[in-house]
Amino acid sequence: MPPALAYPENLLPRLRYQYCPMCTTPLVHGAVSDDGIPRVHCPACGWVHYPTQVSGVCVVVKHRGDIVAILPPDNPPESPAAFPAGHCEYGESPEEAARREVREETGLEIEIETSLGWHFDPRPDYPGPNVTFFFVARVIGGELLGSAEGRVATFPLEKFPSIPATRRGSTRAMQLYLDWLRMGKSR
Repeated sequence: MPPALAYPENLLPRLRYQYCPMCTTPLVHGAVSDDGIPRVHCPACGWVHYPTQVSGVCVVVKHRGDIVAILPPDNPPESPAAFPAGHCEYGESPEEAARREVREETGLEIEIETSLGWHFDPRPDYPGPNVTFFFVARVIGGELLGSAEGRVATFPLEKFPSIPATRRGSTRAMQLYLDWLRMGKSR
Protein backbone atom coordinates (compact mmCIF):
# COMPACT_ATOMS: atom_id res chain seq x y z
CA MET A 1 0.00 0.00 0.00
CA PRO A 2 1.35 3.48 -0.84
CA PRO A 3 2.12 5.92 1.99
CA ALA A 4 -0.86 7.93 3.26
CA LEU A 5 -1.58 10.99 1.19
CA ALA A 6 -2.16 14.49 2.57
CA TYR A 7 -5.89 15.19 2.54
CA PRO A 8 -7.76 17.97 4.36
CA GLU A 9 -9.22 16.77 7.67
CA ASN A 10 -12.75 17.65 6.58
CA LEU A 11 -12.56 15.54 3.41
CA LEU A 12 -14.77 12.50 3.85
CA PRO A 13 -12.83 9.23 4.07
CA ARG A 14 -14.61 7.83 1.01
CA LEU A 15 -13.05 10.63 -1.07
CA ARG A 16 -9.49 10.03 0.11
CA TYR A 17 -8.30 8.12 -2.93
CA GLN A 18 -5.07 6.14 -2.71
CA TYR A 19 -5.11 4.77 -6.27
CA CYS A 20 -5.98 6.47 -9.54
CA PRO A 21 -9.62 5.78 -10.49
CA MET A 22 -8.61 5.92 -14.17
CA CYS A 23 -5.54 3.63 -14.31
CA THR A 24 -5.09 2.25 -10.73
CA THR A 25 -1.57 3.66 -10.29
CA PRO A 26 -0.73 4.69 -6.69
CA LEU A 27 -1.41 8.40 -6.30
CA VAL A 28 1.12 11.03 -5.19
CA HIS A 29 0.82 14.48 -3.59
CA GLY A 30 2.47 17.55 -5.07
CA ALA A 31 2.10 20.68 -7.19
CA VAL A 32 0.71 19.94 -10.65
CA SER A 33 -0.01 23.38 -12.11
CA ASP A 34 1.20 26.96 -12.18
CA ASP A 35 -0.76 27.80 -9.02
CA GLY A 36 1.70 25.69 -6.98
CA ILE A 37 -1.07 24.17 -4.86
CA PRO A 38 -0.18 20.59 -3.89
CA ARG A 39 -2.89 18.17 -5.02
CA VAL A 40 -3.31 14.42 -5.07
CA HIS A 41 -2.66 13.25 -8.62
CA CYS A 42 -1.62 10.32 -10.78
CA PRO A 43 1.98 10.35 -12.03
CA ALA A 44 1.09 7.90 -14.82
CA CYS A 45 -2.01 9.28 -16.55
CA GLY A 46 -2.16 12.85 -15.15
CA TRP A 47 -5.54 12.53 -13.37
CA VAL A 48 -5.87 15.20 -10.63
CA HIS A 49 -8.18 14.88 -7.64
CA TYR A 50 -10.26 18.03 -7.23
CA PRO A 51 -12.65 17.21 -4.36
CA THR A 52 -15.71 19.43 -4.41
CA GLN A 53 -18.16 20.37 -1.75
CA VAL A 54 -21.79 19.34 -1.80
CA SER A 55 -24.51 21.75 -2.87
CA GLY A 56 -28.02 21.55 -1.51
CA VAL A 57 -31.32 23.36 -1.22
CA CYS A 58 -33.87 24.16 1.46
CA VAL A 59 -37.30 25.50 0.49
CA VAL A 60 -39.97 27.42 2.40
CA VAL A 61 -43.16 26.43 0.55
CA LYS A 62 -46.27 28.61 0.81
CA HIS A 63 -49.59 26.79 0.31
CA ARG A 64 -53.00 28.47 0.63
CA GLY A 65 -51.73 30.99 3.18
CA ASP A 66 -49.88 28.37 5.22
CA ILE A 67 -46.33 26.98 5.26
CA VAL A 68 -45.58 23.36 4.34
CA ALA A 69 -43.76 21.30 6.96
CA ILE A 70 -42.12 17.91 6.73
CA LEU A 71 -42.56 16.01 10.01
CA PRO A 72 -39.67 13.53 10.00
CA PRO A 73 -40.23 10.54 12.28
CA ASP A 74 -36.76 10.93 13.83
CA ASN A 75 -37.33 14.53 14.95
CA PRO A 76 -38.05 15.00 18.67
CA PRO A 77 -41.76 15.49 19.57
CA GLU A 78 -41.08 19.00 20.90
CA SER A 79 -39.41 20.04 17.61
CA PRO A 80 -41.11 18.00 14.90
CA ALA A 81 -40.72 20.21 11.82
CA ALA A 82 -38.37 20.65 8.88
CA PHE A 83 -38.58 22.16 5.42
CA PRO A 84 -38.23 20.24 2.15
CA ALA A 85 -34.50 19.99 1.49
CA GLY A 86 -31.79 17.88 -0.07
CA HIS A 87 -28.73 17.65 -2.28
CA CYS A 88 -28.44 18.94 -5.81
CA GLU A 89 -27.92 16.07 -8.23
CA TYR A 90 -24.91 16.19 -10.56
CA GLY A 91 -25.56 18.83 -13.26
CA GLU A 92 -28.77 20.05 -11.64
CA SER A 93 -29.23 23.76 -10.88
CA PRO A 94 -30.29 24.76 -7.35
CA GLU A 95 -33.70 25.83 -8.72
CA GLU A 96 -34.19 22.45 -10.41
CA ALA A 97 -33.13 20.69 -7.21
CA ALA A 98 -35.60 22.77 -5.17
CA ARG A 99 -38.49 21.82 -7.45
CA ARG A 100 -37.47 18.13 -7.44
CA GLU A 101 -36.96 17.92 -3.66
CA VAL A 102 -40.33 19.55 -2.94
CA ARG A 103 -42.08 17.21 -5.41
CA GLU A 104 -40.33 14.12 -3.95
CA GLU A 105 -40.93 15.05 -0.31
CA THR A 106 -44.39 16.65 -0.46
CA GLY A 107 -46.08 15.71 -3.76
CA LEU A 108 -46.39 19.42 -4.62
CA GLU A 109 -45.30 21.31 -7.73
CA ILE A 110 -43.85 24.74 -7.00
CA GLU A 111 -42.84 27.99 -8.57
CA ILE A 112 -39.88 29.70 -6.95
CA GLU A 113 -40.72 33.23 -5.86
CA THR A 114 -37.34 34.34 -4.58
CA SER A 115 -33.95 33.27 -3.40
CA LEU A 116 -33.21 33.92 0.26
CA GLY A 117 -29.48 33.51 -0.39
CA TRP A 118 -26.96 30.82 0.31
CA HIS A 119 -24.77 29.65 3.16
CA PHE A 120 -21.46 27.79 3.32
CA ASP A 121 -21.17 25.23 6.11
CA PRO A 122 -17.64 23.77 6.60
CA ARG A 123 -19.02 20.78 8.54
CA PRO A 124 -16.60 17.89 8.93
CA ASP A 125 -19.33 15.23 9.09
CA TYR A 126 -21.62 13.93 6.36
CA PRO A 127 -22.01 15.26 3.73
CA GLY A 128 -18.87 17.31 4.30
CA PRO A 129 -18.48 20.99 3.40
CA ASN A 130 -21.59 22.22 1.65
CA VAL A 131 -23.25 25.25 0.14
CA THR A 132 -27.01 25.42 0.72
CA PHE A 133 -29.29 27.61 -1.40
CA PHE A 134 -32.49 28.86 0.25
CA PHE A 135 -35.74 29.61 -1.60
CA VAL A 136 -39.30 30.75 -1.04
CA ALA A 137 -41.78 29.06 -3.35
CA ARG A 138 -45.50 28.87 -3.88
CA VAL A 139 -47.54 25.81 -4.79
CA ILE A 140 -48.82 25.66 -8.38
CA GLY A 141 -50.05 22.05 -8.44
CA GLY A 142 -49.75 18.52 -7.15
CA GLU A 143 -51.26 16.85 -4.11
CA LEU A 144 -49.99 17.12 -0.54
CA LEU A 145 -48.47 13.70 0.23
CA GLY A 146 -45.96 12.36 2.69
CA SER A 147 -42.78 10.52 1.72
CA ALA A 148 -39.94 8.53 3.22
CA GLU A 149 -38.88 11.85 4.80
CA GLY A 150 -42.03 11.94 6.93
CA ARG A 151 -45.60 13.15 7.13
CA VAL A 152 -46.42 16.47 5.51
CA ALA A 153 -48.70 19.13 6.97
CA THR A 154 -49.38 22.83 6.58
CA PHE A 155 -49.39 25.41 9.35
CA PRO A 156 -50.01 29.13 9.63
CA LEU A 157 -46.65 30.83 10.13
CA GLU A 158 -47.52 31.84 13.69
CA LYS A 159 -48.28 28.20 14.59
CA PHE A 160 -45.43 26.58 12.69
CA PRO A 161 -43.90 23.85 14.91
CA SER A 162 -40.38 24.14 16.29
CA ILE A 163 -37.46 22.99 14.18
CA PRO A 164 -34.73 21.01 15.99
CA ALA A 165 -31.24 22.52 16.09
CA THR A 166 -29.94 19.44 14.26
CA ARG A 167 -31.89 20.57 11.18
CA ARG A 168 -29.46 23.41 10.47
CA GLY A 169 -30.74 24.15 6.97
CA SER A 170 -34.37 24.37 8.07
CA THR A 171 -33.43 26.52 11.07
CA ARG A 172 -31.51 28.92 8.83
CA ALA A 173 -34.31 28.91 6.21
CA MET A 174 -36.87 29.94 8.84
CA GLN A 175 -34.68 32.80 10.04
CA LEU A 176 -34.05 33.98 6.48
CA TYR A 177 -37.77 33.77 5.71
CA LEU A 178 -38.71 35.78 8.82
CA ASP A 179 -36.08 38.40 7.93
CA TRP A 180 -37.50 38.52 4.37
CA LEU A 181 -41.01 39.08 5.74
CA ARG A 182 -39.76 41.84 8.08
CA MET A 183 -38.32 43.61 5.04
CA GLY A 184 -41.89 43.88 3.74
CA LYS A 185 -41.95 41.01 1.26
CA SER A 186 -45.21 39.20 0.55
CA ARG A 187 -46.62 36.27 2.47
